[in-house]
Amino acid sequence: MGSLMAKHLLKNGFNLALYDIDQGRCKPLANNDSCLMAKSPAEVMRLCSRLVTMLPTSNHVNIVLFGEEGAVSEITPGDLIIEMSTGEVKLLEQQAERIKTHNATLIDAPVCLSPAEAATGDLIALVGGDVDDLEGAAELLASLTQRVIHAGPTGFGLRLKLINNYMSMVNHVLTGEVLALAKAVGLDRPLTVDLLQNTAAGRGQLQINYPKKVLRGDTSADFSVDMGIKDLSMAISMFNDFEGNASFGILARKLFDSAAKAGYGDKDCTAVLEYFDEKISGTV
Repeated sequence: MGSLMAKHLLKNGFNLALYDIDQGRCKPLANNDSCLMAKSPAEVMRLCSRLVTMLPTSNHVNIVLFGEEGAVSEITPGDLIIEMSTGEVKLLEQQAERIKTHNATLIDAPVCLSPAEAATGDLIALVGGDVDDLEGAAELLASLTQRVIHAGPTGFGLRLKLINNYMSMVNHVLTGEVLALAKAVGLDRPLTVDLLQNTAAGRGQLQINYPKKVLRGDTSADFSVDMGIKDLSMAISMFNDFEGNASFGILARKLFDSAAKAGYGDKDCTAVLEYFDEKISGTV
């Protein structure tokens, strides 16, 4: 992602200093007159007032910022670090506090979408930081993205990114399990995919049911939690007959059962959101 983003910034007229522990990643940009190959993170920071980090983990960011020849050794008051990795919230917040002791600023700006959008500048940036601090990153982020979402103070961009990825990864596994179970009971896969692409099951509850029900404050039952439990139980029974392990269905039924016991049985299935809200806040 980082090298593709760098290429796009160069196309848009930015001058860059690049560093990667794997120098091979920088070689495709080595002959660009607007690009300098730095020998360390410290050299990048010495040459620039804005440093972008796009790395696998927060531990890698720690090394780049605070390790031997780390960026902080050359940081000056007013410098801005734009941390675009998907890492750990607590470590990110600790990094921001350490940078603040140098009278500089770290904002988080992890991105959504894929390498294809990194190459075209059509990413979505989820930014955490003070509004005033965001101004220093505005031109750069505008070049890299189709949309910038200011999620809140430092760390909130990363919080939003992890929420997005949590749902995305769970949906990956759920989709895989559903299609495998459909095949196990003898259904044609293209036929199954076609149906799911045209119902709330496949198109997503956030696109279909949640906006018209619980998110509008309406939990009157179009399809109740109790009905959901009934249908899940019948589906799980069918999959058991075909020796299919309906792991997500079993978990969902357990959670629906808990919601029903908490008084949500006759409410709409989307009311499980209100149950989770209460569960997380400790009121049920």
